[in-house]
Amino acid sequence: MFGRKKKSKKSGVNPTATSGGRTRSPLGDISTMLNASGRIALPTLQNLVKVYQKIDFKNFMERPVLVGSSIQSGSLNLRKRANKEEMNRTVIFELDDGEESSSPSETLKHAIYPLVKGEYGAGRLNTFTIGRVDGNDMIMPDYAISKEHAILEIKRGNYTIRDCESTNGTIVNGKRLDKKPVNLENGDIVGFARYEFTFLYPEALYDMLKGD
Repeated sequence: MFGRKKKSKKSGVNPTATSGGRTRSPLGDISTMLNASGRIALPTLQNLVKVYQKIDFKNFMERPVLVGSSIQSGSLNLRKRANKEEMNRTVIFELDDGEESSSPSETLKHAIYPLVKGEYGAGRLNTFTIGRVDGNDMIMPDYAISKEHAILEIKRGNYTIRDCESTNGTIVNGKRLDKKPVNLENGDIVGFARYEFTFLYPEALYDMLKGD
């Protein structure tokens, strides 16, 4: 697929309009490249930055991403989960004591979630939901993650995030959120339970993938 697109390598290729008024990048529609959990494959993005310039990559990505960075050290409280109903409940995550409470994860670094809805995404276009179960835009099948954990809202190019009264909380730059939305800036560290992600705009993601 990428071989057929090399003719568009030149920067500044005008995106084409879709029937819904949305613009389509010459690189394709990113929503069709997301898996069922809302992730896009890291090798796909690595191939794109080798062939295309930043402006085309930005048009393709459309919106910022959450890039996996580290996992908090701790344990899940699995006590008192005797029946099926309790087995489906979110588990309390207990953070380990100590200065170094998080560690880089090579596996998590491959987890890149564009803040766009998948091909069959539901809900309002200006929202992006994070949770453990199907129906969310970003699905994290871990019992430390609540079924409806957090929600991002997009208004006039600004991105805010708020916690949905999750069991283990949503954290931005080390501060646990309440119901009040918080603005996100490029490079912010966003945590859901034990998982930490970096919020990156497409230009910053492009530089990261290029190694700049």
